[in-house]
Formats: sequence, structure tokens, C-alpha cells
Amino acid sequence: MHRRACLQTRWRWHGPKASFRFWANKVVSMKNQTDDFMSDPYLPWADLAFRDNPYPWYERLQREAPVYRISEREFVVSKYSDYVEFAKHPAMSMEEPNWVKPHPWHVFKESVLFYDPPRQTLLRRHFNKWFTPKMVAEWAKHTKALVSDALDNIAQDGIVEAHHTICVVPTHVTMCRIFDIPEDDIEGVIENGLRIVMAQSPASTKAQLDDAVEGFKYLFDRCNAFVAEKRRNPGNGLADALIEAQARGELSEAEVVQAMVNFFFSGAPNPAYVLASTLEHFTREPELFDLYKADRESRQAMINEFLRLYPPEMSFTRYNKAAVTIRGTVIPENSVIRFMTAAVNRDPDVFEDPNTFDHTRSMRESQMLSFGIGTHSCAGQLISRVEIEVILSAIAERYSRVELAGSPAVQHDDRIRNYLTLPLRFS
Repeated sequence: MHRRACLQTRWRWHGPKASFRFWANKVVSMKNQTDDFMSDPYLPWADLAFRDNPYPWYERLQREAPVYRISEREFVVSKYSDYVEFAKHPAMSMEEPNWVKPHPWHVFKESVLFYDPPRQTLLRRHFNKWFTPKMVAEWAKHTKALVSDALDNIAQDGIVEAHHTICVVPTHVTMCRIFDIPEDDIEGVIENGLRIVMAQSPASTKAQLDDAVEGFKYLFDRCNAFVAEKRRNPGNGLADALIEAQARGELSEAEVVQAMVNFFFSGAPNPAYVLASTLEHFTREPELFDLYKADRESRQAMINEFLRLYPPEMSFTRYNKAAVTIRGTVIPENSVIRFMTAAVNRDPDVFEDPNTFDHTRSMRESQMLSFGIGTHSCAGQLISRVEIEVILSAIAERYSRVELAGSPAVQHDDRIRNYLTLPLRFS
């Protein structure tokens, strides 16, 4: 039996053999975390067991403290019905109150990650038109060709480091082609993307915050260079459309670059995580891969269920501009509320036997929330769904079995899930 390695380390990708070298001297010491982050009875953010499998804690949280007060200004919402009602409540805002301390993600201050409507709506309109069903069908042709090439190049023994080769490369390159920007240094994009997301936890260390600054520098340097080159040599991609919108006075320079960085680093990791989780699930329950191969009509429902079980983003935060009351708990104005996406996706009041895969769930039970809800729901959800289906279907058309060929390595915190390696054998 293979064991998943849950790693709290910095890593670097080395070479075409898809191997990672872990820097032993960069291991994040949990001794640097405060007792609060390790010992909270419901949400021990820094505890490695919690990060590896938080669902037992979520179950207790939902039973005993569905609206949980962590501190004077911090609250957690973990029940499905409350999430649906209050995540899109008019009082909820992306704009941070003055008490929030500076952090690395403030580089996105002029983006949809921090804007509220109407500015958020206007900005999203500029890239939503590039992700309509018709446009996504065209982009999916790129994904299909890319994964076909990747499968063609698998050795005769069928062994492949699937996370990077099958899950990351096709989705990242597809996003680059949407923007019409260079496709090089995929390893650098993924490495620096991991650096920045590891700074989102309440338990992030100073070393992780400093590392995120370096990660953002890489990503912004790349995207600023893309913009400069586009101004010299325009093309026909989404990057060009954003630059043209700036020329018309509709967007600022900062909004153009920040939008590009957002898509550039996130275009692959989220669908790649769902893909890798699904492929690993197939190794545990091979009958599900058989079903996916045989029953095309069930594929969408199966993907929806995998999305429910394996959301890449475990939670998100909002700030309430007015006091709200949830289940009798008064949440004062200008508090931070963490909405627990992964927990609500397994709420037993909504999903029967919530930890079990069941693609035949009722319409109500199939309403997972992995892409969020309301005006700030994921802008890339349609293309992510299509990419997942295209890649899984390409594998199903060629192979009859998916097996582990080694121990997967993952890097999780309380907010983000990531694979580092997924060694598989296709046969």
C-alpha cells in the first residue's frame, strides 16, 4: 500500500523526469506556530493531522459550533444553509477593514479579489466574454491536443508523474493560449504559485509570508514583461483585449496586470488538483474508472461529485459591512467571516453519507459549492469543468486501469490543497 506524504516543505522541480527534490533545511517548523493554531478544539490550523484530513474536525464543528467565534473579530460558518444565505448577503464585502494587517496578497488590491460591485462586475465583464460556452469549447480543443501529446509520450510501462504531466501542463498551457502569452517555464509558475498560496493561512509563518513576496515578484515580473511585449507586438488574446480596454480608459494598468497574474498562476492548480484527486480516487475504487469509461451519460455527474469531495480551495473570507446574526450569533460590523466550502460540501444535513462518492445523488444533493456562490464565484469554473472532462475522457479512451506507481506527495494547509507528485501507471 502506498502512503501519501503530506509535506510542509519548500520544493523545486528538477528536469523532465518529473522528480522533486525536497529541501530538508527548508522544512517549516511547527514549533514556530502559536499554541492557539495547534490546540484549538475545532480548527487547529497548523496541526499536520488536521491539514492532511480536516473532515473529522469539520464534523465536530458543524455539530457543536456551526457559527464559531475564534476571536473578537473572527468567525467561522460551516453549515450549508448558512453559507448559501450569508456568503452572498448584501453586507458581505471583499474590502478589508482598517484593522487588517498588511500581507503579501495586497498586491491584488486592484482586482476582483478585493473589489466589490460595481467595479468588480465591470472588471469581470472584460474576461467573462472569453469564457462563454462557445469560447470554452474552442479552448478545450487545445487541452485535448495537449493531453493527447502527453499520453503519446508515456513510456511503454505506462508509468508517469501524472500531476505535472497530465494535470498541470495541459491546463496551464491552455490558459496561456487564451491570453496569447508565452508557455515557457511552467515549473517556475507552479513553484511560485505554491509559494504565494501558502501565505493565506491564519497559521502562515513569517518564512512563508516572506516566501510569498518572492513568489509574487516572479509572477508580476513575468506578467509585466508580457504586457510590455504585447504593447510592442499586439496579438489576439485576452491579454490584448485587456490592454485595449485600458487604452479606452476602461481599466487601469494595475487592473490589467493583476488580472493577468490571477489567471496566470491559478489557471492550472485548481483543475489540476481536482484531476489528481480524481485519478487517485480511481486507484482506490477502480470500478469508478470502469463506470466513467463505459457510461458517457454519467460523466458530468461523476465530475460534479468529485468536485464536491475535492474542492481545491477549502474556504474563503468576507468582511461584513453591517452586523449580521447567524443562528443567534451576532457578528459585529467589520468582522472577518470564514466560509468553509469543504465543510459545507459534506454537510450531513444536505448530503447523505457525505464522505462517500455517489454520483446518483438527488438534484438538491448535487448542489456542491466548490466554485463559491454569488457575484464572487469562480470566473473559471466553466473552463475548469470542461478541462477536467476532456482530460479524464482522454485517459478513459486509451486505458483500462489506473494504479499508483509510488507514493503521492501533497502540500496542504487549512485553505489550499495541492499535489506535488502523483506517480501513476496506466494500463
